[in-house]
Amino acid sequence: MPKEKENLQSALQQLEKIVENLSKRDVDVEAGLDKFKEGVALIKVCREQLQKAENEFKKLKSELDVEEEDEETEEENKDESVNPEDTPF
Repeated sequence: MPKEKENLQSALQQLEKIVENLSKRDVDVEAGLDKFKEGVALIKVCREQLQKAENEFKKLKSELDVEEEDEETEEENKDESVNPEDTPF
C-alpha cells in the first residue's frame, strides 16, 4: 500500500512497473491481484494529488482575476473622476 505522501512522479513510475508486470503472460493470479490492488491505491494517490494541484491552481487563478478586476475598477474610477480644471466655474 503506498504512503499518502508519495509524490505524483513516484506513483506514476510505480504504476508503469505494475502495468509492465501485469502485461506478462504468465502472471500468478494472486500476485497479479495484489499488484492490481496496489495499482488502484496508486491511482487514488495520483487523483488526490492532481485534485490538490487543480484546486490550488483555481485558487491562484481566482486571486489573480480579483486583482485584475480591482485594477480595472481603479482605472475606470480614474477615467470617471472629474478634473477640477474642466469645471466651467
